[in-house]
Amino acid sequence: MEQEYLAEFDRTGGDNLAKFISLILHPLLMPTYAFALIFFTKNYYSTFTPLNYKVALVGVTFLFTFMLPTINAFILLKMGRIKSLEMKTTAERVVPYGSTAVYYFALYYMFYERHLPGVLQIIILGAAISILLSLLINYRWKISAHTIGIGGIAGATLGIIYRLQLDFSFILMFVILLAGIVASARLKLKSHTPAQVYTGFLLGFAVELLLMFFY
Repeated sequence: MEQEYLAEFDRTGGDNLAKFISLILHPLLMPTYAFALIFFTKNYYSTFTPLNYKVALVGVTFLFTFMLPTINAFILLKMGRIKSLEMKTTAERVVPYGSTAVYYFALYYMFYERHLPGVLQIIILGAAISILLSLLINYRWKISAHTIGIGGIAGATLGIIYRLQLDFSFILMFVILLAGIVASARLKLKSHTPAQVYTGFLLGFAVELLLMFFY
C-alpha cells in the first residue's frame, strides 16, 4: 500500500513539475526570452542600448508575441471554438495558430519599418515562419510547438555567434540544457512522441539558423 502511494505521489509530482516547465517555457514566451538574453547579458547590444529602449522593446515583443495570442485563445475558448488552451486537435489549432502568425508578422513589419537591428527582425520573422510551418505540418502530423520554440532560440543563438562574432557560447549551452528539460517535460506528459519532440526542435533550430546565415 505504501509503495503504491509513493508511486502515485511520484507520478503526480512529476506531472505537476512537467506542467510547470511547459508553462514557464511556453513557446509564445520564447521571443521575449530571446530579447531579454540579448539586452540583459554582456554584449555590445546591451551596452549601447538605453535601458528604457530595452524595456520598451521587450515589452512590445511580450505584447505581440504572448499577450495578444493568449487573449485571442481565451476569447476562442469562451466562444467554444477550442475545448482547452492546450488545443489538442488539429482543427482547434487552425485559427489560434493563424492569428498568432499574423501578430508575429505584424511585429516583424513594425521592426522592419523602424530599421531595428537585423538580428531582432530575424528572431521574430523566424518565429512567425515556424508558426506557419507548424500549422501546415499539424494538418498531417502532430509536432511539438514547445520544442520548436526552444529550438528557435538555440538556432538564433548559434546564428548570432556566427553573424556578430559574439561570445554567446555559455548562453547556447544553457539554451540546449533548457531544450532537454522542455523535451523531457513534454514526453513526461505524453503530449508528444520522441519523434514529434525532436522534429520540433530541429525545425525551430533550422529556420532561425538559416535566416541568421542568409537574411
